[in-house]
Amino acid sequence: MTTTTFEAAVTRAVVKLLLGTRKLKLGVAITAGDALGIEDQIKMGRHAVETNADVLHLGFRTGPAPALTDVAVFLPRDGLCHIQTGCSLWLSKAGNRGRVMPQPHVRGHFRLAPSEILHIDGKPADDLSEGMERASAWLARQVMCPDAVYDAAQCHIWSQAA
Repeated sequence: MTTTTFEAAVTRAVVKLLLGTRKLKLGVAITAGDALGIEDQIKMGRHAVETNADVLHLGFRTGPAPALTDVAVFLPRDGLCHIQTGCSLWLSKAGNRGRVMPQPHVRGHFRLAPSEILHIDGKPADDLSEGMERASAWLARQVMCPDAVYDAAQCHIWSQAA
C-alpha cells in the first residue's frame, strides 16, 4: 500500500468512524497530509476563518512505515480560529460513537456533525485510554480490510491542504 493510498484509506475510515452513514456538508472539511508545523497551522487557521469552515486535519508520517501521527481541529468562531493539535480518536464500547479527544489538559471533546465540528463539554464516561485503543484497532481493521466499502460521495480528500 503506497503512502497516498494509505492516507486515503485512513481518511475514509476516520470519516466513517466519526460520521457513520451521514455525509459531510458545507461548513466542515477533512484534510490529510503531512503533520502541520506551526506556520502551516497558522495558514490552516487563516484559511478556516476566511472560508468559515471547520477543519479536521489528519497528519501522517510518510516513508516505509506510514502512520497517522496527529489529529488537529480548527474551529473558526467570531473571526478567530481555535486550534487543538495532538488530538486522538476515541470509540465507545458499543462501537457506535467515534469522537475526537483533545490533549488531556483540554476540557471536553469534539464530535463531527455533517456541517460542523461541535465542542462537547466534558469527556465521555468510558475510560479514555481504552476508547483510544478501540479507535486505533477499529481503524487498523478498516484499513487492512480489502472489502471495506465507502460511499465515494461521503467525503472529498484534499491532500497536502496546507
